[in-house]
Amino acid sequence: MIQNQRQLISTLLDKGEIKRAEMIVAKHLRSQLPDEDRSSWLVYRARARLASARPEEALNDLFTAQRFAPTGNFEKPELLELQADCYLARFEMASVGFADRSDTRQASQLYLQILDRYPGYLNTGWVYYQLGRVALTDNQNEQAEIYFRQALFAPSTVKTLTAFCYERLGFIAFYEQRDYANALGFLRKAVDTYPASEKRTWLVQVYILQSKVLREMHDYAQALTIAEQALSIALNSTPEDRHSVAEALLTAGELTSGLEGRERDVVNYLQQFLQNSRKPLGIDVTWARVHEMLGDAYMKIGQYENAAQSYKAVLDYNPYHPWGMSLHYRIACSNYLQGKYEETIQTLTHLLKDAEVDGEVVNDYRIFDILGSAQFATGRYTDASKSYGKALELAPASADNLKKIKTYYQFAMELS
Repeated sequence: MIQNQRQLISTLLDKGEIKRAEMIVAKHLRSQLPDEDRSSWLVYRARARLASARPEEALNDLFTAQRFAPTGNFEKPELLELQADCYLARFEMASVGFADRSDTRQASQLYLQILDRYPGYLNTGWVYYQLGRVALTDNQNEQAEIYFRQALFAPSTVKTLTAFCYERLGFIAFYEQRDYANALGFLRKAVDTYPASEKRTWLVQVYILQSKVLREMHDYAQALTIAEQALSIALNSTPEDRHSVAEALLTAGELTSGLEGRERDVVNYLQQFLQNSRKPLGIDVTWARVHEMLGDAYMKIGQYENAAQSYKAVLDYNPYHPWGMSLHYRIACSNYLQGKYEETIQTLTHLLKDAEVDGEVVNDYRIFDILGSAQFATGRYTDASKSYGKALELAPASADNLKKIKTYYQFAMELS
């Protein structure tokens, strides 16, 4: 009976049915058990807690289990592996600035201990793979690649390991080696070798990375197709597996923003991204970039009020934006196109004053052109003539609207 229960626990954990597994384990741990049995059930609970992203609790269970275990029991390779996996997971899940490098050292020592003491271990491939991941956390990219390649040819009980290794090799080829063709080859192998019986959610990240590689190769149409595949999988996953939805939406939105005539798709993708992401409390360059793309898309489809709001949000999320002057100009344009001439004048006057304070030279003729147009529309012809005059000084001979500026400059001069 007990043996059947243990087999059931293993099956449930393999299927990802963590809560059900924990309920069975908890029931046994509430019973009066011999020390060795209690140790065994604590190990099962540690496995469940690690699988549900609770490495700290999993480690506590292992330390407790070790006290109840027979001498030497925790020297078995599968328990050394579980402990190492917990240390690595704790490092990876730590908040920014709180990750403890001693966790990766502990994990690495345990993995190397397995390789040294148990060369015939049936899950050696996983050990090499994890060592590769540890190496990546320390920017040891060449060593990481060696480990991932070793993992490919070592025995393992993890069905997804081959795909995992190819994904990491693709990651290294793309981000570290900038070898796009090689990266694409590895990522396609990751997709091809991923078992059909496993959850497709894992493929979301592979497709997103593949899409980024294709974008760097300037194959934008294929990059978008792959990004949309990632999004389709993410949107159709279970609620607990939908953590990749936001990233897939952002990738699709970024790709679509570079395509003419797809502005409404850009708005759709990026609005969904905002809905599926936690609103940041302060500065956030990603949200700033999203609102900038939204603003540009809204402008192209004539939704000028939404464009103005989006551009203002860019500056809220990134007040030190390197192209702040350009954003103020776009806010002014969107206000002007709504007939909000006073707001246009205020925005551009504020821009010019800030530039003067900061010692910046404003040499974009379009700023003075739109300012002159707003001043002309409100009957401030003298101010308009000055603004148009400045625009003419700065405008290149090839400027599209040069004739229009000259015409309204003359009108303003005559009316002032």
